[in-house]
Amino acid sequence: MSAHLLCITSNAGLPVFTRKKGSTESLPFSIMGSLNGVHMYAKSQRVKLLNSLMDDHCVAWKEFHDSVILIGISSGCTIQVLNKLLDSTFNAMVLTVGIEKIKTQRNTERLKRDLRMSYSLIDRLMESLDYGVATNKYSSDIISMTETILCSENHLLQVALEAYTECVDSEYSCILIHGKIAVATESWWSLHADEIKLLSYLATVDNMTSSKDVPVFLPYRCPNVAYRFVACMLIPHVQVCCLCGPTPLIKDIEYSASQCFKSALEVIETALRCHPRNLPNSIQLESGVLGILLINTKFGKYVVSRSPSTSSSKHTSNVSHRLDLLRTFFYRAVLSLINCEAEENKPEAEKTKKPDKVNKQLSKKDILTVCKETYWCSEYYKCHALISECNILCVLYTASIPTHTARLITSESLRILTTDKQLCW
Repeated sequence: MSAHLLCITSNAGLPVFTRKKGSTESLPFSIMGSLNGVHMYAKSQRVKLLNSLMDDHCVAWKEFHDSVILIGISSGCTIQVLNKLLDSTFNAMVLTVGIEKIKTQRNTERLKRDLRMSYSLIDRLMESLDYGVATNKYSSDIISMTETILCSENHLLQVALEAYTECVDSEYSCILIHGKIAVATESWWSLHADEIKLLSYLATVDNMTSSKDVPVFLPYRCPNVAYRFVACMLIPHVQVCCLCGPTPLIKDIEYSASQCFKSALEVIETALRCHPRNLPNSIQLESGVLGILLINTKFGKYVVSRSPSTSSSKHTSNVSHRLDLLRTFFYRAVLSLINCEAEENKPEAEKTKKPDKVNKQLSKKDILTVCKETYWCSEYYKCHALISECNILCVLYTASIPTHTARLITSESLRILTTDKQLCW
């Protein structure tokens, strides 16, 4: 099982970079040339080549700004997820070098060197693919969404974060615990979901010092002008991040971080204990619940827990497999429901209107039915998902749990997780 990602210039067809995941060898140049050649031929015939489906693999092509072509190849992955990966990969490129350098391409070799900074981000993005290789560390990554952690102390951390944000003269800041957002300012959540995810990755990859100060281009908010992204370590595995301008200096930002969170260190250490469960010990769900995936589609964030109940915490031998099952269930059964609901919630002016004479004879394809629940059953496990407004809860059960009982437990679990104000969900 494998996944490959290629970046090729649109005009000259020169390879910019290749990345791979899984137990596989790098693609030979002949295959890379063939994949680019079929796209070029389709383009010359005014045909837009989108994807190709095979028995065990899928391939997707996407061209950006008539400058670069991204080609994704994966086994065990849906086209929808692969297309999201291509978008996120291009956003990672823009984040590191800016949109103009990609569009102009005055020097391809220099572009290659500059884009090396984005390789660690792209590799992390590829861990979001459901390509059949589960890793203990990143099997909970969800494409185009940012992982969070729910702590009982989050409301206290929010107060300290607001004070820090004011000291560094910024509106964008967050606290990361093991790379997962505990709390963030309102402006931080106003960024695009891909921007938030990439900034969270940037704070945690290639950490050689206690502080990080790098220029970033926000792909959606500001792709032409660089911000400063600053991440300071408060204690091991806990960072405070912010976006700011040329001032203040990095030493002043570090000083502000130490002063603003001096009185909250005990609270931070208590919140740190929520990892890797990602939920406070005060929340214990029903027995039979082996794992949960809670998603907020409005902010593009999620929290995943591998041991949300007392009984599930006793069996940790297949934790990675549980997380992989939840992700697969979300990708293959739930993600399409989100798109249907988004279509239903469009303003009436955006929906296609047909003449009255046609509307009198509605066919099946004209009727949009939005599903709020779905479930999977297997020999050993059962998955159930419930959509309520902008929240989605996917729950992994033992196979012995009856479906009607699973529905009740999922509904009650969603209420518990979303109504506790201290968690700042």
